[in-house]
Amino acid sequence: MSLLENVRGVLIALVVMGHSLEPLIAREPLARALYTAFYLFHIPAFAFLSGHLSRAEWSRKALANIAWSLLAPLVIFQVLYVAFDAWVLGRGWSRTWLLQPYWLLWFLWSLACWRLVLPLLRRLPMPLLLSVIVAVGAGLLPWVGYLFGLSRTFVFLPCFVAGHLARREWLLGEGPRHRVLAAVLFVALGGGVWAMASETLAAPNPQWLYGSASYAALGVAPLTGMATRLALLGCALALTWSLFRVCPRGDSVLTLLGARSLPPFLLHGFVVRGIEKAGGFSVLHGVPGVLLSLAGGAVLALLLSHPFVVGVTRPLWEPRRLFGRV
Repeated sequence: MSLLENVRGVLIALVVMGHSLEPLIAREPLARALYTAFYLFHIPAFAFLSGHLSRAEWSRKALANIAWSLLAPLVIFQVLYVAFDAWVLGRGWSRTWLLQPYWLLWFLWSLACWRLVLPLLRRLPMPLLLSVIVAVGAGLLPWVGYLFGLSRTFVFLPCFVAGHLARREWLLGEGPRHRVLAAVLFVALGGGVWAMASETLAAPNPQWLYGSASYAALGVAPLTGMATRLALLGCALALTWSLFRVCPRGDSVLTLLGARSLPPFLLHGFVVRGIEKAGGFSVLHGVPGVLLSLAGGAVLALLLSHPFVVGVTRPLWEPRRLFGRV
């Protein structure tokens, strides 16, 4: 369906563009503001879309699909990225690479976990409420963090469950009033970006948006932490709904990007980190530099979704083909 692929295309572009902004956020207010805006909803929206496209089943075929499409690429790219860090970036071998997914790879692990627990959640009463309790309560545990990607798995679980429970007609409807409301929400987000870029409004601590730290690590009281996390989840789901409403319905370049989103997702980290190591981001300054970084991220996402790149790298992210599995 074109709308779902278009949404996925927008989200994968935002992922690459967001990571392209990362080297600039410490010194460019506009980069920091845009980065914050992206992270307010693009990860939760990806979890929502993944949940909407997931089935609640523990069949042999479903488990094999999780193993081949998520866990196998996770293992392959975990090794590749750790080796890239050590041999190309000169950061040395990480001692925790067996215990926590590398940078962007956490989503594969979390998605595998969500799909595994989904059949159980569907058998329980009020699965969305239960997932919210898990997400909010996870911050109370001081040991929850990057280890095994536990914190993010818990924090973004409600977005996945909400996506699974959402009816297709809720997402496909084209009511003009709803589209106006969705546009207003994005305009408000744009106003927030302007305020943060002009430093009249402080950007949230990115750790809140990553969902990767406990309340103690974030330096807030438990009640404050739970209220903040709940508010951020509500904001993320509202913006996710808005994205479905304002996204194009027909076929476009976004449709093609969405259909080939996995290679850009898994491969762009090598390019972004390599350019950063080479000093490519050090020449980008001010608004022109931020816009150039954004444009570069969008172009990179498109290039990595090119059929040639997809075909050459397919054995890495679809290893079942190497063993004659389809």
